[in-house]
Amino acid sequence: PYRKGRGGTNIGRAVHSALQSVDLSTGQGIDEISQAQAAAEGIPNRWKEVAYLAQIAMDSNVVREAVASGRYFREVYVGAPVGSVLLEGFIDLVFESEEGLIIIDYKTDGVETADEIARSMDRYKLQGGSYALALERATGKVVSKVIFLFLHTGSEVVMDDLPKAMDGVQAAIEELVS
Repeated sequence: PYRKGRGGTNIGRAVHSALQSVDLSTGQGIDEISQAQAAAEGIPNRWKEVAYLAQIAMDSNVVREAVASGRYFREVYVGAPVGSVLLEGFIDLVFESEEGLIIIDYKTDGVETADEIARSMDRYKLQGGSYALALERATGKVVSKVIFLFLHTGSEVVMDDLPKAMDGVQAAIEELVS
């Protein structure tokens, strides 16, 4: 049951759990937290990889911006009605900026080249649009960006045409229930 809403690999779950627990501003205790999370996922010998990927996230510009904002939230459950459907998910990190809410989603898949990242973004449009639509509906606040943070490269990719992605989610839901 603890895996509900948490797709991905054991490494991915361990990294996400470490980033949920560690002090994002200092990274203090990341080795111990990574060891515990790797053990919990059944991969105790890979804790250094967990710590390394978590450190890349903490060192990224967007996570530093989130921490500096003073108003950031981790592993945020969001649910909102879209028509007759409850759209829900877990957002890795969200923070408030002058532009609006900014969603950050950590990606631990092994994509490394610009082409691989571009291809994977096609898969993530539905996810990003769903998070933004649900968060706007739940909070009444504008989501200005969805950023996918690819931890194997440290690449921060801002999702293109967020309003169109949100409209696509709305249309997909309407088609699903019609």
